[in-house]
Amino acid sequence: MKKFGINALLIVLAMVIAACGSNNANSSQEPIKVYTHNDSEEMQDLVKGLKEETGIEVDVLRMSSGEAWSRIESESPNFGAEMQWGMLHSFALKAEQNDFLESYHSPTWEDVPDNFKDPDGKWYGWSYWFNLLAINTDILESKGLDKPESWEDLLDPQYEGEIVLPDPGTSGTAFLFVSTIMQIMGEEEGWKYLEKLDQNVAQYTKSGSAPAQMVAQGEYAIGITWDQAVFDRVEEGYPVEAVFPTEGVGYDLDVIWMFKDAENQDQVKEIIDYIGSENGMEEASKHRSMVTKPGFVGTVENIDQYLIDYDAVWAAENRERVMEEWRTKFSN
Repeated sequence: MKKFGINALLIVLAMVIAACGSNNANSSQEPIKVYTHNDSEEMQDLVKGLKEETGIEVDVLRMSSGEAWSRIESESPNFGAEMQWGMLHSFALKAEQNDFLESYHSPTWEDVPDNFKDPDGKWYGWSYWFNLLAINTDILESKGLDKPESWEDLLDPQYEGEIVLPDPGTSGTAFLFVSTIMQIMGEEEGWKYLEKLDQNVAQYTKSGSAPAQMVAQGEYAIGITWDQAVFDRVEEGYPVEAVFPTEGVGYDLDVIWMFKDAENQDQVKEIIDYIGSENGMEEASKHRSMVTKPGFVGTVENIDQYLIDYDAVWAAENRERVMEEWRTKFSN
């Protein structure tokens, strides 16, 4: 296996978030155990907002989406967390199918469109995100490389050794990319594309955000990653440009849910209510390109033109088969 594991440190970060300043009675309760695939910095801000609004404290365990799903399956039916705050929509559908989820109809989510939430209240989509290319403009200039404008452009031999992308075996960002390619090109042509792309890939990372950081730091010219990871590096002043491939990008809901038979259901319900509230969505809109509650604008506007008609149900139903073939072709 030539590219895996080089920079793939285990990203399991346990955070005990105990924001100060609240006198709410909930502060005397044990922290709610939460799993997430969201970036640690983002979660610190989100749970701080929760604490200030409700007094509820949470223990957050951060994992890649693939690692989180493997853990959830192995723990079932005695889950190590009481709720999930941030996960792929396709995993929510699988979790619902496997009867891993508790139903709750939250009043604060009533005005969120039906296509962003489960009709039985088993999961809620609070934001949605998409694949994006991170381009290091300094490297392009110093090496005389053209700026790629499309997925197809990435196959050009000039980019050999200049591309970094996540491993679909662990990263939801990478699986969204693979699934997007399959849905744009069809499976037969999609696999041919990925085989050619592999010739230009220098490294597969465990985390979906890692390619953006590595490109920002000048390790590679091009990263296949997700939107906010790129926009954050642009805002931080790195020589990074965001590129929407002309064929379009896949997108996915980021979802929350309560695990079946969660111990402290009243507090978990209060967290779900907060995330769907105006204050919760206002905080979320500071970190995400798009949030699902009407009237709230995320960090980026007018991006619908770039989104393909992504089929999350197809992604959920075919994930294991596609990933098995991916491992056969590329994990050697």
